[in-house]
Amino acid sequence: MSKFQVVVGNVGTVYDGNSYMVAQCKYDRYVKASRAGEGRVAGEPVTLMHNGEVRMEHAGREVRA
Repeated sequence: MSKFQVVVGNVGTVYDGNSYMVAQCKYDRYVKASRAGEGRVAGEPVTLMHNGEVRMEHAGREVRA
């Protein structure tokens, strides 16, 4: 069975499960928040992992206060 994880910079793992659809939705939501500069996620990297391998990655960016 496939294992998916979504990891966000300083937040940590926000999804750990077997559903690609859920993982993709979480990944998309956190990438959008990172790009928009929202809260703790602002500018943070977001990574979607599949069985321990990087499947998608948003590098994030430096956010200036």
